[in-house]
Amino acid sequence: MPPLARPAIRWTVLTALWGLVLAVLWILSVQAFLLALNPFCHLQRPAIARVEVVSVDRNPDSQITDFVTAKHGDETHVLAMGKAEAAELHPEDEVWILDAWYTDGLRPTQFRLTLPRLLLEYPAILLLPVALGFWRVHRARVQADAAPLPPVRRVFTDDFHTRAQRFAKPEVAADAREAKPEDQPAESSDAHRSKADEG
Repeated sequence: MPPLARPAIRWTVLTALWGLVLAVLWILSVQAFLLALNPFCHLQRPAIARVEVVSVDRNPDSQITDFVTAKHGDETHVLAMGKAEAAELHPEDEVWILDAWYTDGLRPTQFRLTLPRLLLEYPAILLLPVALGFWRVHRARVQADAAPLPPVRRVFTDDFHTRAQRFAKPEVAADAREAKPEDQPAESSDAHRSKADEG
């Protein structure tokens, strides 16, 4: 029997999936709130690219971001990355870069591509494995409902009273024997006399 066919495991998985859905909806609501609150921000098309670092320059006007000059193919771009991520880069490094989902001039516009950063910037991606999980749980439930029930194991206990009932004569038969003479109609005295005369 597959693990998801067991009700306890199935309910645990369903609870985890719904918790993940609520977390994704919470992150999306926070992002929408930030987008509506900041009039200077605008959406940016998602993009992933592998670039070659040319130089890392300090941004004196920001305490959050630094400038990273990178080369992608024949084009050169200036990226606004977080100070901690920019400090780890050196000229001629080749790294994967993820564009943020919006820009406002304050937060970083690009990040180093990692799985946590990808899920934080675009949490809707998590809804795909969540949908697959719901489908697997539903299919396991259908299979569990269609499977035959396991045989019921019965354990018989024998004591004095059950043994006496088992070996006792059936009361129904005794009642039937006692009731049989009463049920038969009594023959009339004339019929007895005619039988006696014939004999």
